Amino acid sequence: MEKNFSKNKMYLFIIFLLALASIFSMHNNWKKTQKKFNSYVNDIGRGPDTPAYLSLHYRLRRLYFMLEPRAASPIVFLGDSMTDEGDWSKLFPQQSVVNRGIGGDTTLGVLQRLDQVIELNPPKIFLMIGTNDLCYNRSINDTLENYDRILFLLHKHLPHTKIYVESVLPFNDTIFPSVYLRTNKNIKLLNIGIKKLAAKYNYPYLDITAPFTGSDGRLPASETIDGLHLNDKGYALWREELVKYVKTT
Repeated sequence: MEKNFSKNKMYLFIIFLLALASIFSMHNNWKKTQKKFNSYVNDIGRGPDTPAYLSLHYRLRRLYFMLEPRAASPIVFLGDSMTDEGDWSKLFPQQSVVNRGIGGDTTLGVLQRLDQVIELNPPKIFLMIGTNDLCYNRSINDTLENYDRILFLLHKHLPHTKIYVESVLPFNDTIFPSVYLRTNKNIKLLNIGIKKLAAKYNYPYLDITAPFTGSDGRLPASETIDGLHLNDKGYALWREELVKYVKTT
């Protein structure tokens, strides 16, 4: 009873925040106001030692994952905003799938919520993570250490689950600015390390970068909404890269 009451309060709080966001968006200087509002709500409930990845979106998505009705043992798509923004149920309508992507997430953030994935006991997990680590200035070595830990825990707790380790996609730095260590050169280096980690745990490594790499080495503008995130065409291409692995038993 008390637990349900707490959940209801959380729902009301979320609705209140969304209502505020709508009001602010109608303000004459809505972009500036919205930026301030987003910064404010992301700091709600945070202490001085709260990790940077614990944004409001991260915390609300974790809450949603806890409350979301779902089928038993679904296929899991795990990652950051690339995964978060994919409509995987629409892309694979014949399969039981869940989206466990969180925009802005990193290897560290995935580690902190891996228990929610493990408890699903999924037959398959499709994992793509790491681009935001570089954006947050986390070194390739430190990112790979976290990635190694993710695979170790999945291997330990889900020995019968098929883990598909996906390459990190390039981006288009003529549209979406490069921040800190996130460059296409470093993404290539990160992918080399990720491929080695997949081999270490005997997991298939899916290098899906080819259809997302133009002649200049960048993500083609025709496949992205902003230089980093994919549009419908991009997700259709991603689906084609994964479909045989999703549908096989």
